[in-house]
Amino acid sequence: MLIFLYCRIMAMNANDPTNTSEPFNFDNEQAYQLYDLSKMDFRIILTGEQTRGKYSILEIDFLSDGDQEVPLHVHSRENLVIYVMEGDFLFRYGGDVISSSKDKILILDKDIPHSYRKIGKGKGSLSIMFIPAGFEHFFKDLGLTHHHDSDRERNEEQILLHLLEKKYGGKFVFG
Repeated sequence: MLIFLYCRIMAMNANDPTNTSEPFNFDNEQAYQLYDLSKMDFRIILTGEQTRGKYSILEIDFLSDGDQEVPLHVHSRENLVIYVMEGDFLFRYGGDVISSSKDKILILDKDIPHSYRKIGKGKGSLSIMFIPAGFEHFFKDLGLTHHHDSDRERNEEQILLHLLEKKYGGKFVFG
């Protein structure tokens, strides 16, 4: 499945007139930054700085047994390629609900609301490619401001997310 992602990246770069023959820098110290947010680990694997802004890759580990959800949201700038590395998930994408498990790949277009929920027991892991890069910094900013305070009010979290939405062009939909 990772070969699919590699081929997709190469195809995107092949038609890019700004593409050069220089390889991307994958040994940057910025890679593998880990942020622990609400029983989910967000790990930045590749940043836009490493890929000349073409894409970034993030991994999310859902750490607890039982259901966990990344709420309904929209990206106004990025398309996503999601690879299910481990676990069972339900994805909401537009008006559809998609059941997915290990080794499945989903391609999500920008401007279409989506969410993902790990279901069932055990760990779940997703690898997400953002095309173009930039949104990976949302997780960095969110991780730097998250305090692991169980008494934090939901309204405070929503205000923080709305501030970050303006910076990164996303939109969370709270029900």
